[in-house]
Amino acid sequence: MKRIYFLMLAVFLFNGLVAQEQTGDKKQCDVTLSLERDYLKSGKYNEALEYWEKVYKSCPTHSEAVYSDGVKIYKYKYKKALKSGNKAEAEVDYNKLMELYDNWVKNFPNTKYIGKIYQDKGLLMLEAKKGTDEELYNIFHEGYTKGKSTFTNPKALYAYFKYAVKMYKNNKLSFEDLINLYDDIQVTINKSTDKYTGMMEKLLKKEEQGQLLKSEEKKLKAIQKNIPVYAVISKNMDLILGELGDCKHLVPLYKRKFEENKNNAAWLRKAAGNLSKKDCSNDPIFAQLVTQLDKIEPSYSSAYYLGILNEKKGKLTSAEQYYKKAVSLTDNAYDKAKVYYKLAKLSKKKGLKSQARNYAYKALEYKPSMGSAYLLIANLYATSANSCGNDEFSKRATFWLAADMADKAAKVDPAIAKHARKVAKNYRLKAPSKEMIFMQNMAGKTVPLKCWIGKSVRVPAVK
Repeated sequence: MKRIYFLMLAVFLFNGLVAQEQTGDKKQCDVTLSLERDYLKSGKYNEALEYWEKVYKSCPTHSEAVYSDGVKIYKYKYKKALKSGNKAEAEVDYNKLMELYDNWVKNFPNTKYIGKIYQDKGLLMLEAKKGTDEELYNIFHEGYTKGKSTFTNPKALYAYFKYAVKMYKNNKLSFEDLINLYDDIQVTINKSTDKYTGMMEKLLKKEEQGQLLKSEEKKLKAIQKNIPVYAVISKNMDLILGELGDCKHLVPLYKRKFEENKNNAAWLRKAAGNLSKKDCSNDPIFAQLVTQLDKIEPSYSSAYYLGILNEKKGKLTSAEQYYKKAVSLTDNAYDKAKVYYKLAKLSKKKGLKSQARNYAYKALEYKPSMGSAYLLIANLYATSANSCGNDEFSKRATFWLAADMADKAAKVDPAIAKHARKVAKNYRLKAPSKEMIFMQNMAGKTVPLKCWIGKSVRVPAVK
């Protein structure tokens, strides 16, 4: 009975809306939109479409939901038409989607979703193989500049930069603007990565405590799958940029622009960061940039880059002092982790393995998902096998400990998981074989590892 009543009510309201199409009655629009959304939530796209069309026609400025729902409905129709091979219908649905994106912006020019709207419009054009290079660049550019906070899709960020490079090569974008865009998108990628990394770390902590909900398991898997995508996009941007991002192009740009920007701390930070990332820190302009930055705005960034500068010059003690200063000048946990990892590598370079391990664990305190820190510890153990074992068995047993660290890297850091698992596998191949365990009757026993390691490892059972 309830189902019959609901259907009768729906028909009544639907007919009522037909009579008020020209008035756009707010109450009627609310009711009909609500009915449409109920169908949409249930995955009944055809039923939802019937009500949506009336709302769209009568109340185009009623709510942004009119457009977000319309996009969902027509994306479904578009994909369905493509799958069935109905190109004519797919073309109609494509045009409707483009109309919806345009009208959404027209009727809600201040929408917080403006970046996503242009981003999705550009991606749809790419999928449908529509538009010229310049048209695609302009759509992505408008979305990114108007709504950067919601323009975060990795594919869209990559496409935007790809077409920007094409604009540069066609003399429609300056080299400086291209590099500035590169910097800006990399910042966006880093922010998105940090955001999802923070979410992942909280979920992994709940997992370790046995408190992870079923719904959260799915969320964790999705995050772990998506995080590496941003790393791939960042790498591919470097590939597209090619030699344009090399020192021979960047150094002249920053030398030419230094005088007019020498009191612009933000510009100095970006320039120093780019030169550091591209391994151009040996050039005198890098020293000029970071020294000037430290002069006008002593900060985490200036201390960090001065640490890099001194490390490049072989002044390891000075580098360590600057890195420690950088840690004291920031409250950002991930920035602290980055510096402690630098200190770990610096200590390793100096042969101070115990100190290197301590710094690596310090980095993990601030960023539990820093897989590179676990890999560094794994390498420290692996390279100490000969000096921390009493006999052949205990020396080789050190590789189990190293493999465990590599496994942890794979678990917490999706971006390097594949590499970390390969490293762990190679370490285990160097550990005592099943035959050795059996012959020496060591299965299940504990092997102490002396010298600086100061740990023990349990021998696995032989199957």
